[in-house]
Amino acid sequence: MKNIWRNTILSWLSGLAACVVIGLIIGQLLGVLLLYVLGSLYWQLYQLYQFHSWLRYSSKASPPEASGIWGDVFDAVYRLQKKQRKSKRRMRQALTRIESSTTALKEGVIMADNQGNLEWWNNSAAHFFGLMRPVDRGQIITNIVRSPEFFRYFSQKRFGEPLVIKSPAKEGVYLEIQTTLYDKNDHLIFIRDVTRLHLLEQMRKDFVANASHELKTPLTVIKGYLETLDMFKDSLPKSMQKGIVNMSEQSERMEHLIEDLLLLSRLESDEKREENQWYKVLDIVNSIQSAVESIVTEQHIISVKIPAEAYIYGSYKELYSAFSNLIVNAIKYSPDGGEVKIKWESSHLNGVFSVQDTGLGIDPRHIPRLTERFFRVDKGRGSKTGGTGLGLAIVKHVLLHHDAKLQIRSQSGHGSTFSCYFPANRTQHESVSTLIFKGNES
Repeated sequence: MKNIWRNTILSWLSGLAACVVIGLIIGQLLGVLLLYVLGSLYWQLYQLYQFHSWLRYSSKASPPEASGIWGDVFDAVYRLQKKQRKSKRRMRQALTRIESSTTALKEGVIMADNQGNLEWWNNSAAHFFGLMRPVDRGQIITNIVRSPEFFRYFSQKRFGEPLVIKSPAKEGVYLEIQTTLYDKNDHLIFIRDVTRLHLLEQMRKDFVANASHELKTPLTVIKGYLETLDMFKDSLPKSMQKGIVNMSEQSERMEHLIEDLLLLSRLESDEKREENQWYKVLDIVNSIQSAVESIVTEQHIISVKIPAEAYIYGSYKELYSAFSNLIVNAIKYSPDGGEVKIKWESSHLNGVFSVQDTGLGIDPRHIPRLTERFFRVDKGRGSKTGGTGLGLAIVKHVLLHHDAKLQIRSQSGHGSTFSCYFPANRTQHESVSTLIFKGNES
């Protein structure tokens, strides 16, 4: 590089010196120098013209013939162009392979910008959503997938959990949608056909609901006979008296289990849901307090700290079921002399209903599984307390219906705190009312 520039400058200075000599000989020094400068400028402009024409019209052809610095410029640019074309060819081949592999996927893949405008999709996505090229390119995806659930999922960016919806293009097909944000909040959307899993899950729900419903009739008959036997148990041998008491307890436990199964089935299927309304949180808790007085011992201390004008928007029956399950669990698993604290706290972000106990506590490794059906930390503890193992599963589904989430904090030997976080649009609050009662005192 240095040699080329040095040779070019020396060549130009040599020409200038020759012009000076010639100009002095003929007595026209300025005229000769002016012609030399104009000639040099013309040559530079001509080379620049060639360079521009080559780049604009025939850059893939060989560069023009030139010497000196311009020849080196032509050769350097030509080498760069060849390298760029080779790189573009490799990138195009890689892109073609990626497109071919994603096209072969059974799962749908969609790329959309940060506004949700469609940029690219594979054949499976077109099959699931009924997309057509090039008509739908650039369209907002919520205009293509006209589902209220999908609109809320996409507009509110609820991408933490997958969404299952019916296919807008294929009858009877259920799709699971997972969305990932990348780059400048662009959307990468994966679509999977989960029709078979959905049908199996529906069969399970139907079986549980039907089996639970069918069990109610024979259980009612059994309980009726047991109640009749209980009236005359004093005339029976003690061994039979104990058997009647045990059968009555177990039949009552089975009745609770069937009721919980039916409730859970209704929550899962969204059937027979009552209309949401505003309710006082304190009214719900007071109703629960009256119902749980039979299991509260004189040694239990239960404190309730809830705003007197705290309101929650939702289904009374579902909220009652969720709150009562948390309160009953706290009482049952707290030893005599234990304290249960029931609180409601509000902020501009959310409303929090929490139940804290001083019971045995739970090992943190078990917490993620507590909302599973029939999961027990201690297999024997549930039978002693008469629990069905479905309480927290019911709480989980109720909170899902109310756009809320459950947080569990616990440690073995140090009690537990169950907190329900409700969004701000479902809560209202004003002043605070505190109530403490002990045993069966109200």
